[in-house]
Amino acid sequence: MKKTIFLGLAMLFATLSFAQNNRRSAEVFLEILNPGKYNVYLDEELVSSATGRFRFYDVYNSTPVLSIIQGNTEILKQRVKVIPEQRLVLSLEGKELITLKQLNIFQNRQYALDDFDGYTGDYNTGIVPPVLSQPDPNYRLLSPEAFQEFYTSYKKCDFDNERVRLINAVSKNASFSSSQSKLILKTFTFDQERLKIAKNLYQTVVDPQNYFTIAETFEFPYYKDEFLKYLEKP
Repeated sequence: MKKTIFLGLAMLFATLSFAQNNRRSAEVFLEILNPGKYNVYLDEELVSSATGRFRFYDVYNSTPVLSIIQGNTEILKQRVKVIPEQRLVLSLEGKELITLKQLNIFQNRQYALDDFDGYTGDYNTGIVPPVLSQPDPNYRLLSPEAFQEFYTSYKKCDFDNERVRLINAVSKNASFSSSQSKLILKTFTFDQERLKIAKNLYQTVVDPQNYFTIAETFEFPYYKDEFLKYLEKP
């Protein structure tokens, strides 16, 4: 009888161990646009970075706790929901956590993702969510390091016309993401100038499907409506 019990327990533990080792994992990537040195925890795993990008691989907990700390200040602590075999791409905007994308990790049983928020060249057809328009292929998204250097200089501008000149100088050869554009446009004093630049940036934004989030940067309903009408145009 004892042998039967021990054998049953051994088989149970072996089955549980096999199941744990074969659970499907997920990934959680986070982008923080505000410059600074951050420590980010996903449950007990820590990633530190001064470039604003944090990558967590092999995430098995379906609702891990994400904690973002700058210096001695905890900026955010909340649970996030992940899906096995998907990469959850998040962005911290102020103190709000925004979901940018959820991407399938594998395609045709092969790892299909790049180093942050897209698919590798072999899988760019039929997988990526549809976008409203395509930016000029000569434009490239600024690296996190380059954007932080730009944004540090940008915040030193006292007037909207100074900000416009700096944006124009950078955007001649590079593109911003929607979340970067949102951070930039929040600093404008007047909605009229904000609307003008928002329209310009939209021409080359790398993720136009997310550009509607810019609407909340406008202070007056009139300019918000004008912005949304602009996005509705074919």
